[in-house]
Amino acid sequence: MIRLFLLSFFVPIIILLAGVTASGQDVYINGVVRDHGGATLPGAAASLEGTGENATADRDGRFRIQTKSADSYKITIQHIGFKKLTRTISGKEISENELVFVLAEQQTQLSEVQITGRTETNQARLQPIKAEVINTKAVQEQPSTLVELMNRSAGIRIRQTGGLGSNAGLMMNGFQDRAIKNFKDGIPMDHLGAGYNISLVPVNMLERVEVYKGVLPASLGADALGGAVNMVTKKSLYRYAEASYEAASFNTHRASLNALYTDSTRHFFIGGDAFLNRSDNNYKVNVIVTDQETAARTPATVRLFHNKFANYYAEAYGGVTNLKWVDELRAGVTWFHINRQNQYGATMSQPFGASLSTQYSVIPTLRYRKKFGKLSVDQFLTMSNIHTTQVDTARGTYDWYGNFIPSPSRVGETSARGTLSEIKFSYFTSRTNLAYRVNQNHLAELNVVSTNIGRTGRDPLGLTLPETGRDILTLPAKYYKIVAAAGIQSTFLNEKLTNNLIAKFFHYHTSTINVDIYGTALGEHRYTSENSFGIAEALKFALTPNTFFRVSAEAATRLPEQDEMFGDGNFHRSNFLLKPEKSTNVNLGFRTERRNAYSLEVNAFYRVTRDLILKMPIDFLFTQNQNVESVKGLGFETDLNISLTRWLRANGNFTYQDFRIFDTGNRLKENARLRNTPYFFANLGLNSTLDRIGGQGKLHLYYFFSFVREYYLDYVPKSLEPDGFLGLWGKAKFDAPNIIPNQALHSAGFTYNPAGERFSIGFQAKNFLNARVYDNFRIQNAGRSLHFKVNYTLK
Repeated sequence: MIRLFLLSFFVPIIILLAGVTASGQDVYINGVVRDHGGATLPGAAASLEGTGENATADRDGRFRIQTKSADSYKITIQHIGFKKLTRTISGKEISENELVFVLAEQQTQLSEVQITGRTETNQARLQPIKAEVINTKAVQEQPSTLVELMNRSAGIRIRQTGGLGSNAGLMMNGFQDRAIKNFKDGIPMDHLGAGYNISLVPVNMLERVEVYKGVLPASLGADALGGAVNMVTKKSLYRYAEASYEAASFNTHRASLNALYTDSTRHFFIGGDAFLNRSDNNYKVNVIVTDQETAARTPATVRLFHNKFANYYAEAYGGVTNLKWVDELRAGVTWFHINRQNQYGATMSQPFGASLSTQYSVIPTLRYRKKFGKLSVDQFLTMSNIHTTQVDTARGTYDWYGNFIPSPSRVGETSARGTLSEIKFSYFTSRTNLAYRVNQNHLAELNVVSTNIGRTGRDPLGLTLPETGRDILTLPAKYYKIVAAAGIQSTFLNEKLTNNLIAKFFHYHTSTINVDIYGTALGEHRYTSENSFGIAEALKFALTPNTFFRVSAEAATRLPEQDEMFGDGNFHRSNFLLKPEKSTNVNLGFRTERRNAYSLEVNAFYRVTRDLILKMPIDFLFTQNQNVESVKGLGFETDLNISLTRWLRANGNFTYQDFRIFDTGNRLKENARLRNTPYFFANLGLNSTLDRIGGQGKLHLYYFFSFVREYYLDYVPKSLEPDGFLGLWGKAKFDAPNIIPNQALHSAGFTYNPAGERFSIGFQAKNFLNARVYDNFRIQNAGRSLHFKVNYTLK
């Protein structure tokens, strides 16, 4: 383990030093493009003949090309409406002042010019590895959450245990929770704790979200089975500032602020991102109320009263770019703080009225990126401490109406002994990515992520060792993991055939004191260590530039995460007996599109998983991750987008997945559907854009419909499932408490830009028919809610 850690830390440093030595061979060509009147020409294309190296002029008409040292260079400058300019310059010229290129106007009258290209979002969709790309930039003016945007995508469900700020777990193609890894700009997000996740990040903060299904690119290189979510933050060529504010039902407020400043030389930048989320979450729910005198249990509709949530996040960053020794060096510091009132535990069986929890941290980060000829280096480092607290000292309990029932024998309400826990999680994460362009058709890549986590804490009311009476939280728990991925991407047949071959290595080691599933200290010191290997293959064959087939397969391992083994210091219990889950995955897909007309995508997948790690309730208060021995199944999904008219667009998708447990040794459970897992869901959307509303204004109207077929909280014998085709019609043959019922949600709204794109006003009515919404573990979410949002951008 020590050798692996030293390699993960020192190898990138050695490579960086070697690269700096070699960087003297590179030169930079700096230029500015103008017309004869002296005005700059943003968007002009500059290319260096014979090298394939090119650049696009920014909003000030400036560009920069990095190339190898030579005696002379031939540069071509082009811009629509101007004559092409080709100019030969000497090596001495580029070492002096900024070069000026003056273009002459093209006198020929052009009837129509159409520029065809692909954005980064579209490029991600067309890779051999299946990626569902959510263009958050296109909907940033809507008062929509990232959870809602992802739930409208094929094959994806985000399940929450309540309102804003509640735990959000991603389910995708049969896998769920930590089997699907989360990244921010390609970096694993574990070090950010609960402060930055899919349920909290405003869509305004992101350029797009890449959701990889099945096989992961080598650049991510995580131990994931079901895929990954990569949140790509906004990028700007120069300077900008943007602010948004949203007010909504249940005293909900969300705000964000993003700003970036780059100096005129493009060598220095500084910026910041910040957001807040807060809500009372005091919506109505349907519960079972117990009469304190008669013990009679009756259904009732009540309003949640102890469910407030507040989250504050801020990041400041700065650095240098485009220097001989670095393409980008970025240093940042992140701060976040979370305050949470706990209204209930793992289920809604018992209310709480005083239990509180917090989490906070200050996190420094450092990232270095540089291209040395054919070799690209990307190194990320962070070290941080995340502090969590939980307070439960109410000497009694509460009922669903908010009445307090004193109980002198109790110290707390969530448990009789109460809690005053303070836990510190220490993180060190190193991520190294090396990419080498062998030639035009082959790219080799190595990605190494090492994570070292420690846990210490105290709880004067908590569990103690039977022999010594020592607080078990004062005993340190340690977790170390390293994941390495090496891959090569190749293109053949004039780029019609693209192939990704990836090999992975996994290692983890833990050391701690073991406890049972109820938190009782056993006093057993437990060590766990394991090595494993994986391999993946992804292939894409293009029939035309817009029509292709995809196939991928993987033999993968997913290591237990530290929070799955250690717990979260709140309502999620530890389990140090967890084993890694291993899976064999096969994915097959087809995509075709016609520009500005339609796009159609169909995908199928097959999984066999051993020791699947599944989060489940262990009583009405606590959850725990446990292994499910054997799960297999298949599924398919389809996604269609179509332009009905010039101003009206429609999209729809559905997902069916049939995952069942096998080799259980239990006749009633054999071949039962995987518990607490939806097996059919669908979405429909309509979007319309109307120009010249109220002068130069633009109005965007939209409507969304979402449906989730009933599924089951626990394992149900197959004979009791509905008789209809694939279980999509009819009713289950057992009582309702174990069923999460059919759910159909309707939402609609608009955004209005009074003049230009800088300012917008948005409104949305979510679940406007006020349907009952149930989610993970049959916890009820909010009904109808109204949302108002304003957005302003300064560039």
